[in-house]
Amino acid sequence: MDAPNLEYLFSYSADIDEPQQGVGGGPFGFRMIALVTGGWVKGPRMNGEVLPGGGDWALVDGDALRLDARITIKTDDEALIYLSYRGVITPIDAETIAKSMAGTLEPGELYYRTTPIMETGDERYAWLNTTVAVAVGRIEATGVSYDVFGVN
Repeated sequence: MDAPNLEYLFSYSADIDEPQQGVGGGPFGFRMIALVTGGWVKGPRMNGEVLPGGGDWALVDGDALRLDARITIKTDDEALIYLSYRGVITPIDAETIAKSMAGTLEPGELYYRTTPIMETGDERYAWLNTTVAVAVGRIEATGVSYDVFGVN
């Protein structure tokens, strides 16, 4: 079997406006909407900022939070990149979230994975349009952050 390799592409942090909008329990679970207010991007393949205006339309389903997020990245060299992802965080309980925000969560206590899809019309970053990626996320005091890896 030929196993894929992962290449570290970049990390990013997205600041989230509080309080989040709790739409309430519906037929699929409890819907929460979070507005992204900014952030940063750093790494060997790109640097820049997360622009305000993105968001996450998350769904709490039992002990899991199912993510559905969209952001726009503006690179230091003025390229715009649309990044969307689905993912899952588990377990999603008050104790785990509090430990995560305080930075005291031990490895393995929280499973937080996403599958970013990136789009751009800028030729310098056209490689993103055909890159399959995975990301490892963290909950932080001001929002969330991710390490993004390309699958080779």
